[in-house]
Amino acid sequence: MTIYSVFSFMNEMQWVHTGMVLLILSLFFNVARVLTKNSLIREAGWGFMALSMISLIISLVLRSEAAEYFALSNMYESMLVLILWMQLAYLVLERWLNLPGFAWPVCLMLLVMLAYDITLPTDINPLQAALQSYWRSIHVPVIILSYALFTLAFVSSVVYLVKDRFHKNNEMDGSGGGGGLRPALPDGLDGALYSHETPYLAVEDSQVRDIYDELTYRCVSLGFPLLLIGIILGGLWANEAWGNYWSWDPKESMSLVTLLGYGVYLHLRVNGEHPPKTLAWVSVIGFILLLVTYFGVNIMGVGLHSYGKIG
Repeated sequence: MTIYSVFSFMNEMQWVHTGMVLLILSLFFNVARVLTKNSLIREAGWGFMALSMISLIISLVLRSEAAEYFALSNMYESMLVLILWMQLAYLVLERWLNLPGFAWPVCLMLLVMLAYDITLPTDINPLQAALQSYWRSIHVPVIILSYALFTLAFVSSVVYLVKDRFHKNNEMDGSGGGGGLRPALPDGLDGALYSHETPYLAVEDSQVRDIYDELTYRCVSLGFPLLLIGIILGGLWANEAWGNYWSWDPKESMSLVTLLGYGVYLHLRVNGEHPPKTLAWVSVIGFILLLVTYFGVNIMGVGLHSYGKIG
């Protein structure tokens, strides 16, 4: 029995569109939970995200079986895997932290990414010679997982900066106070900041910002070694495919620049002398470098990695 015989009632793209509809429902419930303390709404948002991920996994499996290889060879497939990694990471973080203000921006980001992804060419083509290697199934998923964690760090940083802006506005209105360097976290990341019975808007704003600062740090500290490992694996693959470990190819060079950018973030964060707002902006800059790395070569269609060209 093949996967087609189990899920043949819908084709690959129908599963993708189903995943998008489920993602929209997840976004709806995660927006609603910001304004309510009903735990069922939280579970609905989490559940629809999980169902969306399952739908997209089925789509990828169907595509891989049709292609007769692991479907991770072009930009459409790469972004689909990136979305899946982000969904999985989000689902784990949501069980761990229960952050309503993080849930809906992640859903919105995923929805925008998926909407863009389905506009890309989806044709299944024979693998190029350089991609006909077991390294493709090792190097690429590791790199994309690091991108997923950096993207979640970006979302967390943006939420922090938005909340910091509102906090300063409240200070000017005389309705808030505080500031300075990072205070000690009351609960760290050992458990949820909010109970199911606590309305999100009732939680102390400074505690919320501290958690987002820590969440950004945790995502970057996981993504950084994964990107480093991915670059090393890419070098091993390059040596096997092209005869040398490093060619200063545009994508290789930008990957190194991105790694150094997030290395700066980690250095500043561990140093402990810089305010969370500065660190959030460094995380945003790191994400901009990531976008250049991920999309730049594919838009220009230059270098050894031009097989991922968009269009």
